[in-house]
Amino acid sequence: MVFLMLGFSNLRSQDIIIKKDNEELKVKIIEVGTTEIKYKFFDAPDGPTLVIEKKEVKTIKIRSQNGKIISMDENKPDPMSISNGAILDKTSSLKFNFFSPLNRQLAFSYEWMIHPGFNWETGLGIVGPGVSVFDQIIDLHPKGAYLRTGCKFLLGSSSDIEIEGAKYAHPLKGRYFKIEAILYAESTDYTGYNNTVITSTGSTVVPVHDNFTGATLEILYGRQWIFGNSVTVGWYIGCGYAYESKTSSYSTADFDDLSRYAFRYGGSSFPVAGTIGFNVGYIFKTPYWLSNLTSPRVSNAPPSRHSLSND
Repeated sequence: MVFLMLGFSNLRSQDIIIKKDNEELKVKIIEVGTTEIKYKFFDAPDGPTLVIEKKEVKTIKIRSQNGKIISMDENKPDPMSISNGAILDKTSSLKFNFFSPLNRQLAFSYEWMIHPGFNWETGLGIVGPGVSVFDQIIDLHPKGAYLRTGCKFLLGSSSDIEIEGAKYAHPLKGRYFKIEAILYAESTDYTGYNNTVITSTGSTVVPVHDNFTGATLEILYGRQWIFGNSVTVGWYIGCGYAYESKTSSYSTADFDDLSRYAFRYGGSSFPVAGTIGFNVGYIFKTPYWLSNLTSPRVSNAPPSRHSLSND
């Protein structure tokens, strides 16, 4: 009778850990922490205290003193937290150059992750819409478009979330270098800047039409921040070389416009391009077809860019 009572007492104190692979461990749970569970094997109460990480556990069943079983689902996500997967699932950003309408253009770009630490960004600019706050001397009436594209190399890590003591970097966040090419075709129309022709009846102001086509290759440095895993805010600055072909309807026009809207141009005698920008964007999941097109072998692999130090 005594042995039956002891057996029943032991049975009541038996706990169960169910791992994610559905393996059941009959144990006596010592402590349930925030990241791990300490226990002893039920049939070895004098044995060593073992530890299992909670991420490996699906369910624990604890038998209370009155025999009631308390079940806790350790694999249930916390609705108030941002998970590792939630961060990694959003690896694209559609961005807008915030100040572009103040320089007679609307500029957009799209960035997506190729693999951890290496992103690609492509942008489109439409020249014409907006106002001109930089060209106060003359109204140029610009028209045209430009396409910019290039690869981004992220430097180090900037942390959004701490996962088990390690700092995890969002694949769109941090300092970076970028190699970028720009193709552009633009035109300007203006009058009234000392472009006059002397005729028998007096002087006449000549309207001027200029066409610019060309390409640049630049190196940019910038930084991008992430807010709420939803919004990007970033800046960049860069310089490089430009090649341009220009035609003008009035060859002796004495006004040389050096604004190319996608960048600032140093002129034919100093063919250097300089650029600066500030953009904001919205983060979303990279389309499946684009992930497979640009990186088919690693599109489903989890990024591994992380750091144990703050940026």
